[in-house]
Amino acid sequence: MPRPPNRVTREIMSAIAPADRLRLALHQAGRLGRRLRLGAITLPFGRFSAARSGRSQLLIAPPDLRTADPTVAVEIYGGRFAFAGNVVETHGQSPFDLGPPSEDWLRELHSFGWLRHLRAADTPLARSNARAIAEDWLAMHRRPGGDIIWDAEVTARRAMSFLAQSPLILHDADHDLYRRFVRSLLRHAHVLRSGRGASDPGLPRIQAAIAVALIGLSLSQQDRLARAGLDRLDAELLAQILPDGGHISRNPAALVEALVDLLPLRQALIARGMAPSGTLMNAIDRMMPMVRFFRHGDGAFAHFNGVASSAGGLVATLISYDETLGSPASSATYSGYERIQAGASLLLLDAGGPPPIAHSAEAHAGTLAFEFSNATQRIVINCGAPASRHHHLRRAARRTAAHSTAVLNEESSSRFSGPSADAQIVSGPRTVTAKRSAAADGSTIVKMSHDGYARRLGPVHERSLRLAAAGNLLEGMDHFSGAPLAAGLAFAVRFHLHHAVAVHATGRRNALDLRVPDESIWRFEANCPVDLEESVHLSDVFGSRPTHQLVLRSDVEAENPVKWRLSLLPS
Repeated sequence: MPRPPNRVTREIMSAIAPADRLRLALHQAGRLGRRLRLGAITLPFGRFSAARSGRSQLLIAPPDLRTADPTVAVEIYGGRFAFAGNVVETHGQSPFDLGPPSEDWLRELHSFGWLRHLRAADTPLARSNARAIAEDWLAMHRRPGGDIIWDAEVTARRAMSFLAQSPLILHDADHDLYRRFVRSLLRHAHVLRSGRGASDPGLPRIQAAIAVALIGLSLSQQDRLARAGLDRLDAELLAQILPDGGHISRNPAALVEALVDLLPLRQALIARGMAPSGTLMNAIDRMMPMVRFFRHGDGAFAHFNGVASSAGGLVATLISYDETLGSPASSATYSGYERIQAGASLLLLDAGGPPPIAHSAEAHAGTLAFEFSNATQRIVINCGAPASRHHHLRRAARRTAAHSTAVLNEESSSRFSGPSADAQIVSGPRTVTAKRSAAADGSTIVKMSHDGYARRLGPVHERSLRLAAAGNLLEGMDHFSGAPLAAGLAFAVRFHLHHAVAVHATGRRNALDLRVPDESIWRFEANCPVDLEESVHLSDVFGSRPTHQLVLRSDVEAENPVKWRLSLLPS
């Protein structure tokens, strides 16, 4: 569970100017990236030599790029395990003996990603605590079972955590623990290769292949295991990473989750004197610019198709590995997204339909939605997604109404297979168009349309957006064309605001002023009344935050399209 900064950290950071704060974060990320480029850690476990017995021996520990917080270690060895929005107090018991408050909490506990916080603490107490907890788990799970603990996704995450934190777990360990640790890693590889607890299509299969490859690379005498994992990974990358670098699920966060494991794998290969495959290198080279593509000026990812809170430090670390350092593309045609940068403003557009049904369990019905930011100020956003897959708002967050786009007849543009939070999308827009052009005044125009409502209700949603060259004016037009299949169809155009945006009246029914934290004011105007309604920002690092949305309403049969504009007022 993400943690707010402590009091001392808040006081220090509040004294640093925002621009300097950003430079500091990038500097720290760059230092971390440079250190990790030196390669995986070679392990000093010669005293556990396996030469005589023919057993495998740990050779390297892949780096862990995920952000670690040593203050979390204090809570862990104090018996507080806070995962997925739930806190469990162990009161001296093993956390594995306690009833889990949720499935998500159980998954995080048994994934062992939290070991990195103990390693960051770098104290004798943290090391002994990590060793004791890992030893406890190894004693309780000598044989794979059929429950969540041995689910392929959890198993892969745990294997990678064990490997990355092996110097922590095995510090001052005896030979018996070392032997059981290595045996457990091989059992993890067997589970992942055999298909037990079969992984869901998509990212979990990439993670499973990476875990198998890393186990093979990190252990001696396991070259065949490494090759099996690498071959499987190549196949998954070819199937899942699109030509423009996006992921087949259309979830931008999948890029971060994949790269945070692919980069350590690349380092492990180099540490073992092996050349990464062309497939692996090409996938990384395509994915890196897409991380930049979806990133707002404040470091946050755009909230499209399942993106929950994004760790800005982690994204900055990944970007430090991008050796091209080039500007991101303006169009990601295969992924279905458009990007317009003008002045200090950034406009990101969802110009695609739903992903293939097998990869749609986290996809949203947000076709033609957009997000808009200026410098480090996000202004118009989508609601995002809860971090927990079982959050009570997850289903609502996937509906069209949770996005900054038009909603017809209070229905979503895509239809879900059922009421569950992870229901697949069974139908949606079949034809989505996006045409960019440059106007004589230097502004960029994008004209888009989708037919997600056509088969059910008749009309096609048409949206036109124009961003001025200076980035100080965004104009839009929304219209539903085509004969409606029922009379009286109404639509609402929604603009969800970032929770830091303050809304002020102008004295006019069709205009409102939006004040952002840097004290600049953006005026929103429309050719119809502007309603101010409640909304929620689900992707903030501190959890859900109440916010507002602007809503424009009209009828399909109205002759005039809904027109609106967002302009920066002179300071």
